[in-house]
Amino acid sequence: MIVMGFKSKARKARKGTGDDDGRKRRSKDLGDGEKSCAIKDCKNWADKSHGGRSIAFDNLADVWEDSELVGESRRLAICKPCYRHFKKEKKDDESQTW
Repeated sequence: MIVMGFKSKARKARKGTGDDDGRKRRSKDLGDGEKSCAIKDCKNWADKSHGGRSIAFDNLADVWEDSELVGESRRLAICKPCYRHFKKEKKDDESQTW
């Protein structure tokens, strides 16, 4: 006797109806955002729904020059690729660890 879990039952039922398109995740269709990235040359969106983050100006100034940053507020919004670049640059910086 084979015991099937609810996921395997659902997959089996989906294959029978032809609804299985081979994708594991659903992709969201993200439109234009509201916030643009604070890095001057970057044209991506920095909204939270697009993977953006808000980082302190002083921390961003450690990675990018002041002339490359757009905005003078305490915290600036950056897009996901710029955030990944920021994290890689600050990886070995011990002042950013807890």
